[in-house]
Amino acid sequence: MPSRFGTAVRIFITTLFAAVVLFAILLAYVTGYQFIHTEQHHLSFGLYGAFLSLHLLLQSLFAFLEHRQMRGPSRPQHLRRTVALCIAAYQEDPDYLRKCLRSIRRISFPGLKVVLVVDGNRHEDAYMMDIFQEVMGGVEQTGCVVWKGNYHSDGDGGGGKGSLHTEEAARVARVVRSCRYSCIMQEWGGKREVMYTAFKALGDTVDYIQ
Repeated sequence: MPSRFGTAVRIFITTLFAAVVLFAILLAYVTGYQFIHTEQHHLSFGLYGAFLSLHLLLQSLFAFLEHRQMRGPSRPQHLRRTVALCIAAYQEDPDYLRKCLRSIRRISFPGLKVVLVVDGNRHEDAYMMDIFQEVMGGVEQTGCVVWKGNYHSDGDGGGGKGSLHTEEAARVARVVRSCRYSCIMQEWGGKREVMYTAFKALGDTVDYIQ
């Protein structure tokens, strides 16, 4: 409640200040009153200019106060929500993928889960899982799965969903949910299929998915 009240007060003061400035500028423009002017009126400083100068001064003051507040020590944040970061990969440039994973390793969000889903499970796609293991392999709770199919395919080119498909799908979900960093190589199905795998495997185990 106090924060809402403070926000409402700031909104009111800001609106009131804007209304006063607008009224003052209009009044100064209509009256044309001048404080200082030369004999031929080549140079003059009137009420309009005074209000504009005051407005500029106040803007500079508020900007300085805001900048000082931003540079001040930040309050400790208590992050209680769980977040998973999902990456879709398809024939990625090795250097870019390696830089992407290294940047993710530097994220300090507590308990962040990372799921890399490779759209393709052929031999020529294996380098992406190798890069994942290279960058993330030194971390505990890291898992990798090569899936012959995906959630909408059994891996044999048909639409059947046999017991082997069910077991592999369960294994994928188990690895994704139990490991902080996981990589899934699956049968090619497009970006939507890759995203579906990450969403389906994570389920409701996290609060947010990015």
